[in-house]
Amino acid sequence: MQTPEATNGAAIRISPVSPQNTELLASIVALGDRFRSKLGFLPPAVYEQAAGGDTLLAAVAGSDLVGYALYGLPGQRIRLTHLCVDPGMQRGGVARLLVDEITRRHQDRLGIILRCRKDYGYEQMWTRLGFEPRDEVDGRGKNPKPLVVWWRDHGHADLFTDLESTALLTVAMDCNVFADLHASNNRTGSQETQALGAEWLTGLVDLVVMPELVAEINQIPQQTERRSQLRVSSTYKRPRPDRQLADQLVPKLIAAAKEKLGITLPAKPNDLSDLRYVAEAGAAGVPYVVTRDDDFLRLSEVAQAVCNVRVLRPSDVVLHLDELRRAQLYQPGRLLGTSYTTRAVAAGREQEQLIFLNKPGGERLNTFRARLRELAAQPGRWDRQQIVDDQGQLFATYCHGQGEEQLQVPLLRVVDGHALSETIARQILFLLRQHCRAVGAQVLRLTDPHLPSTVRAAAQEDGFQPLGDDLIAFVLDMVTDTESVDEHAAALAGQLGLELPRLQAPLPAAAASAVERAWWPLKITDAELPTFLVPIKPKYAYDLFGVPEGLLARNDELGLSREHVYYRAARSSGEKVPSRILWYASADPTLTLSSVIACSRFDATVVDDIPELHQRFKHLGVWNLADVLKHCEGHDQARAIRFSDTEVFSNFVPYKRLKQLARRQSHTLNVQSVFKISSTLFQAIYEEGRSAR
Repeated sequence: MQTPEATNGAAIRISPVSPQNTELLASIVALGDRFRSKLGFLPPAVYEQAAGGDTLLAAVAGSDLVGYALYGLPGQRIRLTHLCVDPGMQRGGVARLLVDEITRRHQDRLGIILRCRKDYGYEQMWTRLGFEPRDEVDGRGKNPKPLVVWWRDHGHADLFTDLESTALLTVAMDCNVFADLHASNNRTGSQETQALGAEWLTGLVDLVVMPELVAEINQIPQQTERRSQLRVSSTYKRPRPDRQLADQLVPKLIAAAKEKLGITLPAKPNDLSDLRYVAEAGAAGVPYVVTRDDDFLRLSEVAQAVCNVRVLRPSDVVLHLDELRRAQLYQPGRLLGTSYTTRAVAAGREQEQLIFLNKPGGERLNTFRARLRELAAQPGRWDRQQIVDDQGQLFATYCHGQGEEQLQVPLLRVVDGHALSETIARQILFLLRQHCRAVGAQVLRLTDPHLPSTVRAAAQEDGFQPLGDDLIAFVLDMVTDTESVDEHAAALAGQLGLELPRLQAPLPAAAASAVERAWWPLKITDAELPTFLVPIKPKYAYDLFGVPEGLLARNDELGLSREHVYYRAARSSGEKVPSRILWYASADPTLTLSSVIACSRFDATVVDDIPELHQRFKHLGVWNLADVLKHCEGHDQARAIRFSDTEVFSNFVPYKRLKQLARRQSHTLNVQSVFKISSTLFQAIYEEGRSAR
C-alpha cells in the first residue's frame, strides 16, 4: 500500500512480505532480534511461516525497512504478535500505518488483540493507535510481569449491539463512581453512588464504560485492584466514540470553560481526564456522565453547551430518572375510550389523595397520609395510578406492584357516593386482572387494609376470596381441560394455604361459566359450556368495545361498564345461557373489519316488549329506541343479549383465516346470524386471537 507520508524524502510503503523475498525477511528478523528483550524471541521459521500465511507486513521507505507487523488470525480475532519500528522512524506514524493496514485487510474480523508488559510504559502509544485495555494477566517465567491485554475494535455488531435498550437513561461512569460500585475497599462518600445499584433501576438506567474510564483503571497502582476493576469493566456496555471528534471537542470544552466560567483548564492533572469523559460521551451520543467530583460537576454547563452532555451526581441520576419515568407515565390516556383518563400519581401530590380517606371504615387521617407517603417513597416497586373525570376531578386511585408471581394492590379507592363508583370499581378490578395476565402473575391480591365497601362488594362479586385480611383472585391464562385446571388451581391454592373444592368433568354450563368468571381469562375446553359466533357491525363494535379506536369519546357509563347489551330479534337463534360469545365484526358503510375481534361471557337473554326492554337496558346498549324498532320491524318484541367481561383480541381473526380453521375441522360456518360452534373450533379461534401480533 502506497501512502502519502514521507520520511527523509522517501514515501513509506506498507506491503505483505513474500516468502521468496529472503533479503527482506532477513532484515525483519534482524530488526526483531534487536528488540528481543521487549518483543521476545521468535525463531526465523515463525517469520517465514507468517510470510507464507500472508500475515507479515513490512514498512519500507525507499529500499530501507523501517518497521514490520507480525500477526495471526485465530477465530474471529487478529492476534498481534510483533509491532516493531526502527528507532529512527519512531513517532513518524509508521506504527499507525501498519496497524491501519491490518485493519483494512481484515475488517471482517472483530478486532485486534495483543498483550504488552505493563512496565514498558506503552499505554499512551497503544491508546493513540486505537486500542483499549481489556484485562491484565501474569506473564510467564520465574518472575512473571503483568501483561495488559489491549483490544482495537473493528466496530462490528455483537450479540447485544442490535438489542435496542429500553432504558430511559444511558449514563457514562467516571472513575470515582465506578470505584464506588466495584472497588474492594469501602470508599468514603460511596453511599450516594450505591443508589445506582438499586434493583428497581434495572432496565431503566444503562451504566456504560467509556475509553477514558478504562485508561484510568489501567493506572491504578495496586495490581490486584487494577485487574479486578478491568475485568468488571468488561461486563458493561462500551459505546464506541468517534476518537477524532472527541479529540476536537476537548479544546472546545477548554475554550468554553474559560469563556463561560472564567476557568483556565487544565489546572490540575485530573482536569484533562474530566474533559475527556465529556468529549467521549458527546462523540458517542451518550447524554449523561455521572460523578461525585465537585470540580467535575462544575463543568456541567460547559458540557451541556459544547457536547450536549449533562454531568450529574449519582443522586441526581436517580431523581432525573424518576422525572423521565413519570413524564412518560403522566401522559394521560383515555380510559376505555371514555372522557375519563388515567395517569400516574405525581410525586409530592399525595395531599390531593386524602379525599379517598375511608373514614366510615375507621381509617385515621394520619395513618392514611403515612401510607400514601410510604407508597410514594418506593417508585420502583409501586405503580401508582389515578382516574380523573372530564373536569379534572379525582375519581379513583389505585396502586399495584408485582412480587412472587402475585400482583399486590396495597391501595384501591373510589370516590364515595358517585353514580359510577361501583361501575368503575369493577372496571379497575378487571384492568388489574388484565395486567396480571400481561405480566404473568397468577394471583391478584388486594392488601388495602381499609378497602371501601363499594370495592369490597365488587371484588366479592368478582370471585375474590378472603385470605387473612386480604382478598385474592386467581388469574389463570389457560385454555385447557377440567382435570388440568383442577390440578393447577389446587397446587396454587396449596401454596397460599387455601382449600378449594375439586372440579369434576364434565362441568355443567353454569358451573363452568362461574369458574371462568372467577378465574378469568381461564377457558375450560371440555365443559358443557357452548360458544356462539355473533355478528356485529363495526359501528356498534366501537361503541360497545372501543374497537377500532375512534376519535370521539364513548359514552362514559357504557364504556366503563363490564356489562353490555346487544339487541336481536325476539325469535331464538339457538343461543343458550350461560355460554360464550365470539364477536364477528362484519362490514357497514363506515368500515370493513370482517374479523372475529373479541370474546365475551354470555350472561342472560331477555325477551320483552321493545319499549320496556329498551328502557330497562338502554344504559348498557348502544341502540336507541328507533334502532331497536327498525331492526325488529313488524314485531312488538325484541331480545336483549346481556354479556360481560369482553376480551378484545390482540390479533383479529379475519374471515379467510376463520374459514381455514373451520375447514380443518370439517366445520360448517355462518357469519350472517348467531351460529353455534364446537369447543375445538372455539379453542382454535380463541388461541389465535389472543396471540401477539
